[in-house]
Amino acid sequence: MRRLFTSFIVGAVAVVAALAVADAVRSPGQSSPAAGPTITRTLPHTPRETLRQLAVTGFVLYSDRDCRLHSLLLPRMVDNVVRDEAGADVFHCRFATAGGRIIEEDEVPSPGGGELARCRGGRITVWEASSGATLRSIRGCAPAWHPDGRLTYARGEQVLEDGRVLYSRSELHRIARRHPNVAGLGPGIPFRVRAIDLAWLDRIRLAMSLEVRIEGVEAQYFVVLLDGDRLLALDASFAGPVRRLIVSPAGSFLADDKGTIVSKDGRTYSLPEGLPRPRSLVFSPDEGWLAMATGTSLFLVGTPRNLGRIIRLPIPARDAVWEPVGRGVAFARAGSG
Repeated sequence: MRRLFTSFIVGAVAVVAALAVADAVRSPGQSSPAAGPTITRTLPHTPRETLRQLAVTGFVLYSDRDCRLHSLLLPRMVDNVVRDEAGADVFHCRFATAGGRIIEEDEVPSPGGGELARCRGGRITVWEASSGATLRSIRGCAPAWHPDGRLTYARGEQVLEDGRVLYSRSELHRIARRHPNVAGLGPGIPFRVRAIDLAWLDRIRLAMSLEVRIEGVEAQYFVVLLDGDRLLALDASFAGPVRRLIVSPAGSFLADDKGTIVSKDGRTYSLPEGLPRPRSLVFSPDEGWLAMATGTSLFLVGTPRNLGRIIRLPIPARDAVWEPVGRGVAFARAGSG
């Protein structure tokens, strides 16, 4: 297996990161020196002013309409095109990051980023992130790493962890019968349950995106949050399958790719009405915001910590990741080959 590493530096980030930190630590009542006469009439807040007022900080790496990568420093809204060591623009339509590297969207990093897992063709390949050396190949899909480093995955109508059955077929069927459209099925009506995606919030809470297939009936899709055998939350999706589950940095919240947020205690929050459907989602480092990339804008939607708040940034983002200010800015492209 061959791996290609191309290092590049996010342009101008190191210079403006200190300015972003200065904005973040400035007290809410402390403003920059006035550059002109005092304005007494009320004016709409610019995105930068709103971000500063709400203390929204961080470093956002995003892809634009042409898949060109940009770095965006918040709250100053300093936007720079990312270029490689030769000065050429860097392109990625969909991507993620792990351990200071840009990785493919479907690559799942282990805790610490030392290993990567990916499902292709019904098999999971696990390889070493630094060298690209294949470590193992497993029959199954929907890889998810437990915080302790064990690999969880789906195979048929089971969920396993490092070869041990974590949820059996009968247990998944029992969970599926909690769905209102499945609960009324008679015992003689067969159905199948498949895990589309898995995600650990912490050492005991596992989220599953499930599909239920009943002969002659359209498929049912829903997300569950489990604490062992205890069902903490069940959210039915009537807009098709939930293909991706996103966990906030400290595991306080879970989001599905439709924008629904579930707190670790099982409370569910839907997106405010009127927002466009997101192309991708990412939590802020402080878990206060859910960033929604729509292709024409980047919406920052408040989590339960900022419930009801929405900030629209005029950024044509197709995909994005959000890192804290001060995180290393050198990224290496890593992928399996």
